Amino acid sequence: MKVLIRFDDICPTMDWEQWERAEKVFKKYNIKPLIGVIPDCEDPDLLITPPRENFWEWLKSKKEEGYEIAMHGYKHLYDNRCRGVINKGLNTEFAGHPYEEQLDKISKGKAILESHGIKTDIFFAPSHSYDDNTLKALAACGFKYNDDGKSTKPIRRYGVRCIPCRAGGAFSLIPQSYRTFVFHAHEWARPDKARGYGDLVSIAEKYSTYICDFKSYTDRIDGNYLLQSVDEKFFLFWDRSIYPKLLRVLKKIK
Repeated sequence: MKVLIRFDDICPTMDWEQWERAEKVFKKYNIKPLIGVIPDCEDPDLLITPPRENFWEWLKSKKEEGYEIAMHGYKHLYDNRCRGVINKGLNTEFAGHPYEEQLDKISKGKAILESHGIKTDIFFAPSHSYDDNTLKALAACGFKYNDDGKSTKPIRRYGVRCIPCRAGGAFSLIPQSYRTFVFHAHEWARPDKARGYGDLVSIAEKYSTYICDFKSYTDRIDGNYLLQSVDEKFFLFWDRSIYPKLLRVLKKIK
């Protein structure tokens, strides 16, 4: 078994108090997470603190410590309503937009990161929302990995390697030899999401010997494209249609 810890929504104005709680867990269990950085964050929900002045230097220091950095969208603004390849909801920054528009966003985001000395070939979109045009634009911009997908094994689409990220919902019910746990530290300040910190601690304790960095996590053979595409569709049917109904039934029983 291999386990990857992923944190989304890293930006200069994030909730640094909550993030420091996460880092204490990383240090205690020697965790090297995959962190998704928003190049030019304009999401009002993430404008939580004054911008950290040394953010980009701090980010480079995390890279030196062994953290893996991914580009997480562009501005993290949902400007379209469209269901992409795998997302449940309709809010999206990428899916549904023309290829040229997505290419513009991705190339601008990458340029911002590189202007601060941050180079990466890993991407994942806000709310897991992307489509074929997103993948084509990623390939054109030199990205090799999309840390998203609901297949069992990695598959390549338009030259981009999609690494499965079966998080939440059905994820907890279906046994897997590879597991990605996705966190949003700023949400821990909310009473309804405060359990997220406890989940991180519990996972760190339970899977401490299996948690690895992104490079080790992706060191496996790709699956058959056709078989994995079918597997993904079955998972999405379960996750979008069956699992929510099952939850409602279980709540009534309780």
